Amino acid sequence: MAELQQVADACHAHDTPFVLKGIMGVRAARKAAEAGADAIVVSNHGGRVQDGVPATAEVLPAIAREVGGDLKVLVDGGIRSGLDVFRALALGADACLVCRPFAVVTYGAGAEGITDYFAQLARELRDTMEMCGARTVADIDAEMLA
Repeated sequence: MAELQQVADACHAHDTPFVLKGIMGVRAARKAAEAGADAIVVSNHGGRVQDGVPATAEVLPAIAREVGGDLKVLVDGGIRSGLDVFRALALGADACLVCRPFAVVTYGAGAEGITDYFAQLARELRDTMEMCGARTVADIDAEMLA
């Protein structure tokens, strides 16, 4: 814990956000907050670290309830569409990280592919928000998933 605090202090001394990735439980999230993290990434590293680890969507709500007021809660893992973004936000994430699809479109279509994929995510998110009655991203909540 002392090492994390030292890293957090060094980051903050240089106006650099301190973000911890790989948080999969409430206890780890609380320790990150206590150590001075600015944000955490709820991530199972694509499930490649250990067989049988839960999906990030399974652990996200409890983690967001525990530390959401103390630091930013980001999530990755399985975010492929605007609907996935909506679901993650509804489960308590402040934002999502998307990697693999961007790697694919970059190799397949370069900058144009990235632009098109961003536009697709935005369209899908807007459509889902409209269908669920969310005028803004801040309006998205877990009751909209029912």
